[in-house]
Amino acid sequence: MAVILLTDKVAEPYLLWNQFKAGLCDNVKHKLYHMNYYQADQEIPEDDIYDYGLWDLNRILVEMGRSLADFSPIPLPQQQWAHRIPNPLL
Repeated sequence: MAVILLTDKVAEPYLLWNQFKAGLCDNVKHKLYHMNYYQADQEIPEDDIYDYGLWDLNRILVEMGRSLADFSPIPLPQQQWAHRIPNPLL
């Protein structure tokens, strides 16, 4: 989705996010369990799944010189996920 947004040809980025967020975030539950943020027997709130998806999309956009703030009214992530990701070098 980041590449599509960067083409600047998306008239309604919010609608694009809403239409495809479930598919874009289909592996987020696994990531959150793997990061030990949730226990395997806990249900992950849908809001957290989509918030992490937004954070990850924003991370990719920032690497490409943009951010979600450039594509309003796509919501911005509400949680600080960066500090929860384990460092693979440790």
